[in-house]
Amino acid sequence: MNNLSEVKIRVYKAVNNNIACHRFHKGHAEVLKSYGIKKVTSASIEWFSDPSVYFIMVESKSGNEIYGGARFHVKNNTHKLPIEDALGKLDPKIYDLVGTGNQNKTGELCGLWNSKMMSGSGLSILLTRAVVARAGITMAGLLDLKSVYILCAPWTVQMVKNTGFRIEKSIGNEGTFIYPTPDLIATLLVVSDISTLKTAKPEDRSLIFDLRLHPRQKKLEKSSKGPIEVEYDLMLPDSMIHGKK
Repeated sequence: MNNLSEVKIRVYKAVNNNIACHRFHKGHAEVLKSYGIKKVTSASIEWFSDPSVYFIMVESKSGNEIYGGARFHVKNNTHKLPIEDALGKLDPKIYDLVGTGNQNKTGELCGLWNSKMMSGSGLSILLTRAVVARAGITMAGLLDLKSVYILCAPWTVQMVKNTGFRIEKSIGNEGTFIYPTPDLIATLLVVSDISTLKTAKPEDRSLIFDLRLHPRQKKLEKSSKGPIEVEYDLMLPDSMIHGKK
């Protein structure tokens, strides 16, 4: 039986860990399939070879089980962000919004998922998503980006807004799109004050800033079944950071 009273959240650089890429992709694909979603741009595997992609996984302490994760794409000259492929045909203004190359120093948090086995566990689905979102914004700060976008399902919009994002109302239908299926609505959000996060809820803002200062730490997180010890390891060597050698 899996012990969900202790988990770890680690960050990887895609091109440096192909095995972890496949484990992440398998878990994400299984979750999408369980919801009947077969075609979503963030589920492709092109990112495996993109040097500007990082990903975060929520794992068991042993590393044998994966409970969820998210990817972080930095905009560059050779790869489009997943939201460009997802929304380009629905509203071409997305291309101007994110810019070309790395001129806007922007990125995208995408591919958020958690396994269904999390339901009813000590580490709830909501906690998993919240922790991953916080970790993603922390990564943006470490990478010195000016903005980060995320395309959300309706049930994650408020959680993402709590971490400092706002709805990008300049495109789509006030920021919403019929995607990835005709019966689903996706909302585009952006955070453009990464250094201050003025609109984040105080509790989330405090946790994000604490992770920025201490990317490696252990802390107790609240859950529906009591405290859970989370081991964070969000540190990447300078040689692995995009744009550094």
